[in-house]
Amino acid sequence: MTDGQSKDNVMAIIVNKEEKRRDIALSCEELLLDNGIESLTIAQIAKSAGVGKGTIYEYFINKEDIVFEIITLFIAEHEKKLLQRVDESSTTREKLFHFFYLLFEDEIAKRHIKIYKEFLAISITREPEDMLAFSEGCHSRFKSILRQILKDEPRDIPISSLVIFSTGLVVESRLDSFDIIKEINLFLDMLLNK
Repeated sequence: MTDGQSKDNVMAIIVNKEEKRRDIALSCEELLLDNGIESLTIAQIAKSAGVGKGTIYEYFINKEDIVFEIITLFIAEHEKKLLQRVDESSTTREKLFHFFYLLFEDEIAKRHIKIYKEFLAISITREPEDMLAFSEGCHSRFKSILRQILKDEPRDIPISSLVIFSTGLVVESRLDSFDIIKEINLFLDMLLNK
């Protein structure tokens, strides 16, 4: 720090950089939803954000880093909505139903799932380290949400199995014949011994 620079000014710079990173990601959300991960380019991202390509690399390592940031924003939005629903629910069954079904309940969620399916396909077929690491972080976040949902549940419910079932719902939802609500209810009946 120089003599004229205060600790608060240094913190403001860090916060502003994070804010700019988030703003760039938010400006590209529709672009990602419309084009998908594979078709997205840094040039499109820069144009959508109203910045030069060089500026993009000041805030992100690569295209995938931007995709991760956008997916993180999707997850935060999803989590906020989910926790509101959980607070309004009285039973473990209702809470878990919301955890699973909220991923599919409206058009916005379905557009987000489309990106998640593409993310899964890329990470399964190519296994890029950065995607696998990001996926691990997402699973940890989902497990944390589930621990919060189940904190007052006396039964021992295997959280990892719930995350795996959730991922399976996403994968199977590509089939027209797959009835998401029916499958969630069957799973919850089995899980909760009803």
